[in-house]
Amino acid sequence: MSLISWLLALAGFACLALAMEDHHHWLLGRRPFKRQAFTLRLLGWLLLALSWGAAATSWGPALGSIAWCGLLSFSAGPLVLARTYLSPRQH
Repeated sequence: MSLISWLLALAGFACLALAMEDHHHWLLGRRPFKRQAFTLRLLGWLLLALSWGAAATSWGPALGSIAWCGLLSFSAGPLVLARTYLSPRQH
């Protein structure tokens, strides 16, 4: 269940990153539309909430909340490293 929680958090952070103009432009070469950014932001927060739900189901609400905070760090790490060390697309 922790893998599911981690994957949901990873997808949530990816959606939140793509909702930002700089990250969206870096990856796709264009700025997001307002509606698209709103949808990505909403989906990102929903995925993070589902991630907490998976952690709370697996470990209980108290310990699951603490474990979820750690999972957030591990799920944001690959995205930060990818943004830092991968070269942007050439358009």
